[in-house]
Amino acid sequence: MKVGLFVDVQNIWKTFGKINYDVLLKYASRNRVLVRASAFMSYDPEDEGQHNFMRALSHLGYRVVSKPIRRMPDGSIKGNTDLEFAIDALTLGKVLEIVVLVTGDGDFVRLVEALGYMGVRVEVIGPDANTALQLIYAADHYTNLSTVKGILETPADSGDRNQSRYIPPSREESLEFKNRY
Repeated sequence: MKVGLFVDVQNIWKTFGKINYDVLLKYASRNRVLVRASAFMSYDPEDEGQHNFMRALSHLGYRVVSKPIRRMPDGSIKGNTDLEFAIDALTLGKVLEIVVLVTGDGDFVRLVEALGYMGVRVEVIGPDANTALQLIYAADHYTNLSTVKGILETPADSGDRNQSRYIPPSREESLEFKNRY
């Protein structure tokens, strides 16, 4: 079965901080053909740690969809990629059998319903306490993110949540991954 993975990085970050995105990729694509894995996030252009994090996601095989944050005159910060998330999921949904949304954001209930009307199975992986009930009810299947074995960092791995501890694959490993998917 062809599957696409769409990760709302901001939403997951608010609950868990850094998770093991490699484990997430493997979990979502188990016994399936992964067509696309995308991670959506806003970032501070001046934060090198966030650039490193996006590079690490890219090396893992994620397509990173990002937007720089905007600082408003009142001091607030704006930045989200919800529209990009929804458009990409709907567009790719036409060629997928399963869409896995990693988010707890209730704003995506209508997206889940629209994908379902297209005949796509929608699975949601979200933070249990912070996943909208309507999103859980709308999905064909829900998984509490914290129950995915190995998804959370161990205490030894904690530290600066923006710093990537990922070692990029060799050129051969990268080419093998790209050729496989």
